[in-house]
Amino acid sequence: MRNLTVKRNKSFVASVMRMNVYIEDPSSEDITLNGLSCRRLGSLKNGEEKTFTIDENEARIFIIADKLSKGYCNDYCKIQEGREDISLSGKNCFNLATGNAFRFDGITDGEVLKNRKKSMKIGLAILIAAIVVGIVVGAAIGTIFTKGGLTAGSKPKEFSSKGMRITLTDQFKESTEEGFTACYDSGDVAVFALKEDFSMLNGLENYTVWEYGAAVLEHNGFSLEVQLETREGLTCYERLSTGDDGVTYHNLTVLYKSSDSFWIIQFVTREKSFDKYEQTIVDWAKSVAFAS
Repeated sequence: MRNLTVKRNKSFVASVMRMNVYIEDPSSEDITLNGLSCRRLGSLKNGEEKTFTIDENEARIFIIADKLSKGYCNDYCKIQEGREDISLSGKNCFNLATGNAFRFDGITDGEVLKNRKKSMKIGLAILIAAIVVGIVVGAAIGTIFTKGGLTAGSKPKEFSSKGMRITLTDQFKESTEEGFTACYDSGDVAVFALKEDFSMLNGLENYTVWEYGAAVLEHNGFSLEVQLETREGLTCYERLSTGDDGVTYHNLTVLYKSSDSFWIIQFVTREKSFDKYEQTIVDWAKSVAFAS
């Protein structure tokens, strides 16, 4: 056996977060990182140093923030077979696309550097989607609502776009908003749909809907104030926002995974009207289906 000492150098970046240390271990079922079975050794606070007892085998040492962001907020270092003790160090580096990931010092290994680039591409795609979700809707909801609104006697009507189908009512009209795949407006409720193809980035298809939703919240800066939840089988979150018209809107965002992409579909209505339409909106969200 030998000692592995890991020092997390102090940094203002991600200073309140604990980073988790894992070691490659084919017999462990703790977590899979970059396709490898790994065992958790412990966690590191900002500026903390810890020593772990490991075996003499060659292995990879991973440091991640959490299991939800492991696909893009990660770094690793290879250690060689031997009996000598090992010391590693690094710190969290500012980069929104990687979730301010930890980076080991002195890395020159091409495989590790390639992994960093891959992680940044995945995180950047989610960050871009988050920017669209967080900013474009803020501008759009102040202009998309038309006169009138939902009235009694409406009939179900199916709309479709890019392989996605949703059943709303015949009082909805299709509209266009920059940055979205499809938009529908009834006057009282607006629906914004955004498709993100797996083909944009290698590895994006490996995310679960929950992991993707957590990443969207994190990159939007919503993770401390908004909770991801499951409602009637839907992975979703709610938040309030103010449109360019100064009105407060209630947004129910639902995340989906189809065979070739993730979808973020937002149902937006004025805050004072949300209670009235809440169950109807949930039913509309449950009607979403995708072409196989």
